[in-house]
Amino acid sequence: MGVPNIPAAEVSLIMLWTEGVQRLGSDESAQIDVRALIEGITGLSRSQCWLNPQQPIPQAQVEALRSAFAARAQGQPVAYILGYRDFWRHRFLVTADTLIPRAETEHLVEWACALLPPQQPALVVDLGTGTGAIALSVLLERPSITMLAIDRNAATLTVARANAERLLPSPLQAQWLALQGDWASALATASVDLLLANPPYLRADDPHQQQGDLRFEPASALLAGTDGLRDIQHIIQQARRVLRPGGGLLFEHGYNQGQAVRELLAVSGFVQIETRRDYSGHERNTLGFWPKHDEKIAQISPN
Repeated sequence: MGVPNIPAAEVSLIMLWTEGVQRLGSDESAQIDVRALIEGITGLSRSQCWLNPQQPIPQAQVEALRSAFAARAQGQPVAYILGYRDFWRHRFLVTADTLIPRAETEHLVEWACALLPPQQPALVVDLGTGTGAIALSVLLERPSITMLAIDRNAATLTVARANAERLLPSPLQAQWLALQGDWASALATASVDLLLANPPYLRADDPHQQQGDLRFEPASALLAGTDGLRDIQHIIQQARRVLRPGGGLLFEHGYNQGQAVRELLAVSGFVQIETRRDYSGHERNTLGFWPKHDEKIAQISPN
């Protein structure tokens, strides 16, 4: 059924809601999208929307919303349409050059903060930083650390730097640095206390890349060879060089890769390896520590 083309000057909030539902569907997921687009483009809070659903909407916003509904109906991610995504406690700018931050990755931020005692200095590095969502969220929670954010894509780093400029108070600007590079290759030996990463981990033939928002996100941030482990293996090998004794490597991986990444860490000499699950109960983040001197001795001692 076609959507009535009501003159913009006569369009109320509830009319726009009806248009959005007609275009995108009435299921819960579609209604979440309609609500996000309305709130994002009008600047109205949820309570402001529903306390006065008959309020007229300015013509420019009506036109912007109709364009947004059309884009979403074609599959464009809501985050790309609005230009931002809320993550952890903050709002991050996103573009088509960046992976869209996801709620599951908040587990990694939470775990990283638990590993970093408040007020204790540390050098933390976020590999493949993208929007900077992980790096900036951790730095804002642990302002005593120094955070280095690395990405190989210059356009992506522009977004991360813009987010840092928006979110970091002046005193923290000096404790943040974004650099272009190939994972940890440019880092000094035994210099890092904690390495963080949300690397690509989908197999090249993974059917998920043809579904939902993944169809529009950069393949370089998603695909990692025939087994999905190419970049994880690379990071693990680099981490062996750049971590200080006792330093940790914490990264996100695919829901079915937990056993494989634990084995990769163990074979590479990491100790105290642990995997935690996401909101859906899937193994999602794994941590391993580069051994201290006495742990290395224990590893090679006879039983």
